[in-house]
Amino acid sequence: MQYTADELKGAGTLIKNQLLAGGEYTFYLYRPKNQTGVSLDLSGSGYFTYETVRDANGFYPITTSKLASGSKVNVSGSNTLIESPYIFSYELNTNSNTPQTSSFVFTPEIDVPVSGVFFRATGDYDMEVSPETEACDIQQNFIQGTQNYPTQLQSVLGSTTGSVTLTPTPFTIPDRWIVRWDGNQVIDTGYISADPTSYNIVLPISSQRAILTSSLEGKPIPELPGEFYPQFVGVGGGTSPNVILSDGYPQVNLSGSVAYNFSKSESISTADISVYGPLPLTGWRSTLSCPA
Repeated sequence: MQYTADELKGAGTLIKNQLLAGGEYTFYLYRPKNQTGVSLDLSGSGYFTYETVRDANGFYPITTSKLASGSKVNVSGSNTLIESPYIFSYELNTNSNTPQTSSFVFTPEIDVPVSGVFFRATGDYDMEVSPETEACDIQQNFIQGTQNYPTQLQSVLGSTTGSVTLTPTPFTIPDRWIVRWDGNQVIDTGYISADPTSYNIVLPISSQRAILTSSLEGKPIPELPGEFYPQFVGVGGGTSPNVILSDGYPQVNLSGSVAYNFSKSESISTADISVYGPLPLTGWRSTLSCPA
């Protein structure tokens, strides 16, 4: 889930998606590069605070859930300042002339509900919390218009068994969905678009195909660990839905042309969804149904 610097300023913003007890959630805080050398926006310090919502009098009554309880592991550029079962805070990487990223992993002891905590940051940091967890049948949206390869989602399916359907909706720009459940890959859409023609090879090569190939160049191929695009240059290859055309990059398929589903045969609840959006200005919607 994405949070902008404007959302995190001042009083901050309420959490948009639930965090599940025992799940490992990575918080990435990105500080943009100062392009001018003199900025009214980038301050000289950076701090992030995670705080349980207080009562109307500004306190944590005995009945308040301890939503900040759990383990915290510093990954990059984060130093813990304060920590309690209700609140914790980090000092972040800060430099006015170069971009900075800080990250840490939080594993909550209890479920954290939507709107249960506030996120605040100083120093003009954007933030991503990954994976994004939501109940089945609830639509998840990515409308930030930036490349993300991949966005990590989780869907809580419950213990019921039955058929589960993925409904991916790319906004013309191609994206790819891979769903894993019970340790196995159960859905792979390949790259799909509502209008795939211009993203495939035509003569002359379209500007859309050129943007796709340049965006994927050097990126890892999800189904082939340790290998990177391009692949099979000059000859093409692969199998549906991941056909590789002769320029070494994927064919884009028509979204909705096939059904994307799998049979949930066990009580295991959580499905992991990776959405690969390598192109700039991408945006999409995604829904994983409850078992039927």
